[in-house]
Amino acid sequence: MTGAVGALAALALAAASPGAPAPPAAGDGGAAPLRPWTRGDTPPLAGADLAGRPVSLEALRGRVVLVAFWASWCEPCEAELEELARLRAALAARPFALVTVNFGEGPARVEQFLAAHRLELPVVLDRDQRVAKAWGVGGVPMAFLVDAGGQVRASAFGERDWRAGEPGAALERLLGEAERAARAPRGERRAEAGRPPARSQP
Repeated sequence: MTGAVGALAALALAAASPGAPAPPAAGDGGAAPLRPWTRGDTPPLAGADLAGRPVSLEALRGRVVLVAFWASWCEPCEAELEELARLRAALAARPFALVTVNFGEGPARVEQFLAAHRLELPVVLDRDQRVAKAWGVGGVPMAFLVDAGGQVRASAFGERDWRAGEPGAALERLLGEAERAARAPRGERRAEAGRPPARSQP
């Protein structure tokens, strides 16, 4: 019952937010398709993790960043976070970073949830939901792919496997861009960093 309530709450949050992505339709595997980012510049995201260490997108330039919003009461978020933990471990040797943002809860509740599920993930607290509002989050789980230059390229609503299918292909494409840019001579690297992203391909 608790899980069903959490899932319904996540969908209600999405339905109540203007401009939010539609919840995944039944029969589509539980995940809506990736959506290309069309809102311009990347919204700000800076704060501290549960240990008090600073977290900012600016400090993660040069890496592909997956920014994932979640809440402990959201049943699909549990499976999503477990998948993200596996993804983070699998990409440890590549230019990738994961930042999770908790939606509206306090540190004690977040720490309790992570301990109960044996998860070790970087978490930024968004207690007043200002970060979620700036990013246009209308439901959870919701994630955003940010390229190595710091530009959001796509968003995704709903639980998914980030190592397969469309999400895996989009992530691999951005990782390839980051790795090629890192190998390029300095002048070419600066030119690449100043080049606008291709909006048609998240």
